[in-house]
Amino acid sequence: MFDLRQSLTAIASKWKYKLEEISPNIFKIDVAIKIGEDKWRYQYVFVWEQKERYNGQSAIYMNSRCGEASVKLNLYNILKEAAFGNLSSLAIANDKRADGSDTETVVCQAALPIEFITQDMLDKTIYEVANNADIIEEKYFGGDGN
Repeated sequence: MFDLRQSLTAIASKWKYKLEEISPNIFKIDVAIKIGEDKWRYQYVFVWEQKERYNGQSAIYMNSRCGEASVKLNLYNILKEAAFGNLSSLAIANDKRADGSDTETVVCQAALPIEFITQDMLDKTIYEVANNADIIEEKYFGGDGN
């Protein structure tokens, strides 16, 4: 049986990421991304188990916000960016603004079937989701703030 909490704790410890359980069994991990020689950027990835997501089986789902969706976005170019994902994809998801109002957000996401997951795969997927979301956030939404 895959233990998400234990795996995330080990990953956070290995890379010195901040890990927080924001709701029961919903985690926020602050992924450090090295840019160049001495610059770091940070991207939150939210991780949780979703029951019956994969052919009736559970999966570990994760996403990271890129920015608020709008008709002004060049969705064609954003969709082209999706080609850089190996374990992840881009989507528009229902979300809430800081004030609690409804919105839609461009997210980088991944879902890993529990029956196939390993801690190493989870680690690599979290990093890919964070890195790709950070690139989209910087390129199309002006950087941190989402």
